[in-house]
Amino acid sequence: MGLDITYVRQAKLLDAIADENHEPIDPTTREPIECDEYERPYVNPDFPGRADDVVDRAFYSAAESCGFNAGGYGGYGHWRNTLAKLAGYEGVVDADRFSPGTINHCRACWDGAQGPFSELINFSDCEGTIGAAVSAKLARDFAEFQAKADAHPDERFRTKYAEWRAAFECASDSGFVRFH
Repeated sequence: MGLDITYVRQAKLLDAIADENHEPIDPTTREPIECDEYERPYVNPDFPGRADDVVDRAFYSAAESCGFNAGGYGGYGHWRNTLAKLAGYEGVVDADRFSPGTINHCRACWDGAQGPFSELINFSDCEGTIGAAVSAKLARDFAEFQAKADAHPDERFRTKYAEWRAAFECASDSGFVRFH
């Protein structure tokens, strides 16, 4: 198990409801909707403001859809902590039972700090959606910090950084990024 990411460009809201198999159907005729692929984003209520431009659990078609695996939950957490450090968030010694003594750079964002990547750092590591407006802000953050990311010694970090940047750049064009 791990965190999978799907991102879309030019998402179009479909006039559809779900049938008993959770497939899109016409709300009037109850006939199947003709579409090759569709996405059903979940707007996570624990992170308000991330997807104000997305209708929760509605059906969308898209001009482009791509995805990647962000890693196992531990690996993604480590990558996100490295991103927070790269962005300059101060580290604090973590006293929780899962990682006692480690330096946690995400804590500032979790406690409400705003800044580079904060909308990603303080977001679910399992499910939810980030809409086009927040994706555009995050795409700018990724572009701004690209030189620092390129200089990072960890090749896996650089690879994941490129994948996340591509996702937010794509989604900033009337799309969204879905965590699942």
